[in-house]
Formats: sequence, C-alpha cells, structure tokens
Amino acid sequence: MSKHYFYLLWIIPTLILSGCSQFAARQALQSGDIKEGTLYDLRSQAPVSREQLINNILASDYVVLGERHDNPQHHELQLWVLQQLQAKHWLTQLSLEMITPQQQKNFTALSPSVAEDKALLQKALAWPDDGWPWNDYDDLVQLAVKNSIPLRSADIDQGEIKALYKGDKPAPQVLLSPEAKASLLRDIEESHCGFIKEPQTSKMLSVQLARDDAMATSLLQTKRGVALIAGAFHARKDLGFPLHLQQRAADKTLVSLAFVEADEVATQEKLAALAQQYDVIWVTPVHAREDPCAAFTKSKS
Repeated sequence: MSKHYFYLLWIIPTLILSGCSQFAARQALQSGDIKEGTLYDLRSQAPVSREQLINNILASDYVVLGERHDNPQHHELQLWVLQQLQAKHWLTQLSLEMITPQQQKNFTALSPSVAEDKALLQKALAWPDDGWPWNDYDDLVQLAVKNSIPLRSADIDQGEIKALYKGDKPAPQVLLSPEAKASLLRDIEESHCGFIKEPQTSKMLSVQLARDDAMATSLLQTKRGVALIAGAFHARKDLGFPLHLQQRAADKTLVSLAFVEADEVATQEKLAALAQQYDVIWVTPVHAREDPCAAFTKSKS
C-alpha cells in the first residue's frame, strides 16, 4: 500500500470533519433558531455568553454599542456593558453621538458629586430634551461622571451640517467603493421614505460621512478603552464610521456590537446582511413604534 493511500485515508476524514464543523457553524446561525435576548458572534457564527462578549471587548481597543435610538432596552443593555467595562478598569472614555462639539465644554471637568442628582446633572450639562431625550441617556452619562470617565463629542455642529449640505465645505475623504456609495445613497433615500431624491441624497451623504468621521476622531483621542454610543447604522463595518477608523488607524481594533430587534433577523437574507455589518449582535424584542413614514406623508399632504 503506497504512502499516498495512507495520506488519503488521513485527509479524507479530516476534510469530512472540517466540513461538518463548518456546516454546524452555519446551522448555528439559522434565522429560525435565533432567540430574543441572545448574543451572536457573527464572525464565529455562534452564540456567545455575556462573559465572552466582555472578554472580547477587553481584548480590543474600542467598542461601539449601536442602538435603535428609541428602544429603551437597548439603553439598558448598553448600561450593563459599560458597567462591566468600568468594573474591569477598561473604560477610559465614553463618546456619544448625542454630544456636539459646541456642547463639549459642558461635559468637561465635571465633579462626580454632580451626578448624584440626575436633574442637577442635566442642568449642569445643559442637555436639551428636544433632541435626544435625557431619560434615554441619563444612566449612561451618570455612570461616566460618577467614575470620572471623560465624556466626548462624537458628532458635528449644526453650522458644519449646513456648510456640508450647501457644498461650502467638502466631505471628509474616505475610500468608498461604487457599491458602498450606491448603498449609502439608497439607504439615505429609504430612511426618508423615498421623499428625497438627488441632489439632496448626495448632500446628505456628505453630512453622513462627516458625522462618521467625527466618530472616528472622537475614538482616536484616546489610545484604548473607548466606548461609543451611536445609532446602529453608524456602527456598520461596511458603510459606517468603522471604515473611517480603519483607513485612519489600521492598527486599532474595534468590536462593532449592534442591538437589533427580532424582526431584523427574521429571515436568512437579513441575517446574512447583518454578518457583513457587525461583529456581534444582541437580539431584543421589537419595540412598538409608529410608522416613521407617516410623518413624511403628512408633511407632503
């Protein structure tokens, strides 16, 4: 019997086992099996425990906690993650999409004692309720201030938004494939329920790129241990701020965690799309909300 035959006897079972392993991994992420409250690592194609999630973040430079802004459970889970990271002495900065550069001065050099009373803390920060509801973010901000963790802006000011929209200021340079640019333009149009078209979509794309670039800038203020609170779309690895971060600091590591509602993983097609967008997803119940397109319909009628 030749040595080649022995080699084949060895390699065929190995390939079979490898194939079975890959098949099992694919099976582990069938959309019908995904349960609310479960964490899934889209890189390993397998469920992970809360402890594993925290350990993965501890081994990384940065983490983004991508939310649906109006889902209360997303804010509760964000708080839990931040509490674990703070307890492990990893959290050295908290960046928020909800803070603009003009507001930054209110968030600097706050005394931890101010955080004892949330109403006083809101007043000290001059946090307006007409944009980002204070009740959605008060616990996150309070945690940071109580533990002397710097809070940083991860957005741009209204003046810059207007300049970008008018074309008076160029959008940040980021390498986007034609497919990625087309996808961003399409998503911008769909998020406005189809009521905006070119050239408005391209103008809004410039604003989107600037906001994503500001998020990358905010993280890069600190070498390690930064958590970013932002909308899940900004957290997307294929279209969001991770593209800017990777192109500006390729040596930095980031965990992109998105809190997604159960209907976002309802089909295998949706799940496959999420696998391109995030590292980890945390599945939550669907939050009841009004049809966002109804407001556009009323304004146009």
